[in-house]
Amino acid sequence: MSAQFALLGALLAPVLQAAFVLSLQRPPGLRDMMHIGFALLTAAFAARLISAAANAEAARIVLAEPLPNVDLAFTVEPLGALVAATVAGLGAVHAVHAVGLVRATQEKAPARLMAFTALSVAATMAVAFSANLFTFFVAYQALTLCVFPLVAHRGDEEARRAGRTFLATLLTASMGLFLPAMIWTYAIAGALDFQPGGVLAGRVNTLTANILLVLFVLGLAMAAVPPLHRWLPAASRAPDPALVTIMGVAILPAGGVGLIKVAAFVFGPALSEARIAALGLIALSGVSMCAAALIALSRQDVRERLAYSCIAQSLAVAMGALVALPVGLFAAALQIVALACAATTLTMALGTTAAVTARRTAIDFVGLGRVMPWTFAGFALACASMVGMPPFSGAWAKLWLITASAGAGLVWAAVLVGVAAVLTFAHLGPLAANTLAGKAPTDAFKKPDGASILLAAPVILSAAATLWLLVLADPLASFLSPIWTPDS
Repeated sequence: MSAQFALLGALLAPVLQAAFVLSLQRPPGLRDMMHIGFALLTAAFAARLISAAANAEAARIVLAEPLPNVDLAFTVEPLGALVAATVAGLGAVHAVHAVGLVRATQEKAPARLMAFTALSVAATMAVAFSANLFTFFVAYQALTLCVFPLVAHRGDEEARRAGRTFLATLLTASMGLFLPAMIWTYAIAGALDFQPGGVLAGRVNTLTANILLVLFVLGLAMAAVPPLHRWLPAASRAPDPALVTIMGVAILPAGGVGLIKVAAFVFGPALSEARIAALGLIALSGVSMCAAALIALSRQDVRERLAYSCIAQSLAVAMGALVALPVGLFAAALQIVALACAATTLTMALGTTAAVTARRTAIDFVGLGRVMPWTFAGFALACASMVGMPPFSGAWAKLWLITASAGAGLVWAAVLVGVAAVLTFAHLGPLAANTLAGKAPTDAFKKPDGASILLAAPVILSAAATLWLLVLADPLASFLSPIWTPDS
């Protein structure tokens, strides 16, 4: 399989997945088979693109040229390939879980839920493989529009309110901040291509660089940088499959990859010209990490607690990208992977728990690990990764982030990362421990058969993924080196 064909397949397979799911709603078994089968096919294409990026195989798809030197194009590079493979792999696991979930909950519109989940994965693939700022912007808008129906899926007043907050925040930020920054960049450089070394390097003065950095970072509201973060807690009451898409498989990974692409491929060395803005945004992200982790401690609804915890984790990506060192970019990339694996595991575990026990609050989780051992073993592993406990993937990301901050002379930033980790332990550690050590409830299951294999197995598989950086961290450093090495 050529890299060009694999790139086309990774972009189109989720679209076909949505089309088949919608057109083959009956019988449900055929619909479910299509949903899982195409998700696995997307993962296979993404795995092939990892190999292509590692071997420097060229692959580029150009759909249009709307402006001089600006293509609507997709290309393969290491960062995009890594994020796409993570999203596609977790998306395949999520597809299996979604099938089990819609059956267990007797979802009234399962095909619509599955179809927009698939379209969200397609848009995330487009974001990851975008060749320039223009393509990224188009794919980013498509992702926003694909996830919106998931947030508002239930159709009640709370869902409509959450959908409005989600759509208004992301579209306003991208149109009001990111778009002007993109146009300004084109006016300065005459091009918008993502390139190692930065398209703005040597072309921008200090004032312009500082303004552009603020516009780009705040314009990427999917990264949940305050004050444009409220969409995530608002969306925490969405259906459980939507939560997996928002926190683990699509929205937060897309925001993270956007931050790294802007820092490495748009600014590059020019990030040093924006040092004032970078320091301010690092301070904002660090303090907000601690605040979000502290707010999470006060939330009893586990979905809300996880939403604030994910905000803290996403802000770690922003800090790494803005440090302006290769080790910071590496930390940010690892954090995207770690967050995606842990958040997918936790949100699927919450969905499984709600489906078979109807429990949503922290106090009601006590002892559930005694009656749902596999689900809560995965839950505990994902919590450990979010906290940053070795040997889980979150530990390596935070270690490199602390190293990057200290190496840049920002000891205070490293301290903030450490404080946020302690606060994350405070709101996730006791929760996970109580599920396993507490007394088993006598009336846990609302259904006598408990959780099916379709609900339990995906949680274990995604939890196991939190261990993979233990053996792959060093190879990933070499794999990602073209991001910060223009001559490679």
